Amino acid sequence: MKRSLRIGSVLLVCFALLLSCTVDDGKTKSTTATAVTEVKAVEPANANEPTQKIVKVGFIATNLSAESQARVAKQFKNIGEEKGWDLTILNSQGSIETQATQIDNLVQMKVDAIVLAMGHPSEIKPSISAANKAGIPVITIASGYVDGVVTDITANDFVMGAKITSHLFDTLGGKGNIVAIKFVKNAGCRKRGEVFDAILPEYPEIKLLDEYSVAATARFMDDTTSAMETFVTKYGDEIDGVWCAFDQLAYSCADVLQAQGYNDAMVVGVDGNEETFRRIENGTMAATISQPFEEMANTASVIIEKIISGVSPEDAAGSHILYVDAPLVTKATLSN
Repeated sequence: MKRSLRIGSVLLVCFALLLSCTVDDGKTKSTTATAVTEVKAVEPANANEPTQKIVKVGFIATNLSAESQARVAKQFKNIGEEKGWDLTILNSQGSIETQATQIDNLVQMKVDAIVLAMGHPSEIKPSISAANKAGIPVITIASGYVDGVVTDITANDFVMGAKITSHLFDTLGGKGNIVAIKFVKNAGCRKRGEVFDAILPEYPEIKLLDEYSVAATARFMDDTTSAMETFVTKYGDEIDGVWCAFDQLAYSCADVLQAQGYNDAMVVGVDGNEETFRRIENGTMAATISQPFEEMANTASVIIEKIISGVSPEDAAGSHILYVDAPLVTKATLSN
């Protein structure tokens, strides 16, 4: 009996202790919740700590309706957002005057760096000089190097011109009739055209029926369509191949040929856009040179970060021209 009373007393004491842990003025209190709250608690930020400087970068594309430039801009925008940059993206819409004004405006905004994609630096030197005087580095992508620019990040246009021209001529068996659509306003496209001109005499049985250089920078595809319609009207099924300075010119040419029922002409270009790959797959284009535009944007961002960290622009870039590789793509190699 005494033993039972002792056990009962112990149980009562334990029950009382349990109540003291879970009851406070008649209200339930979760000790677990209290512990979690304490873990989540953080010390208030030190108001005296210096705030991190926001990096301001200006990006200018000559014409965002060009797929290659849109690719560079999209990648650079993604990078800027990841890094928390204050990024201003501008479209010159094919106007050199607008491009000069945009650089002047970015200088007034006191940006930390300017990136110019597929631009015309040789024609806007006063604006580039203004950026230099303000201590703002200017980096170009596929624009051609000029004094005042930190570096031009590009694929080698002479090499690309040689690859696509040789492929066209060799695939035609070294003989046939061709037309060419050039674009001399852009430094890279001009170089590709110069290589085309240099290689042509080495293939005496390749006949250049006609050529055209795109004049309308803002409406280049309409300009190309008009030129190709003239060629088709004039030469018809005599055309065995079409050489284009870049892929979107090839789209216009291929569309004209298809609309007129000429499905056997070999159409080639340079850039390697997704639309190009689709056309190579369905046979309306034969080949392209695939430029890694996203890689060019990445390289520009790395250089900017180095400069911001205190590295001199010259050391950050390492060279006035930085080349990236650009392979030939045909239907046979498309899966790669």
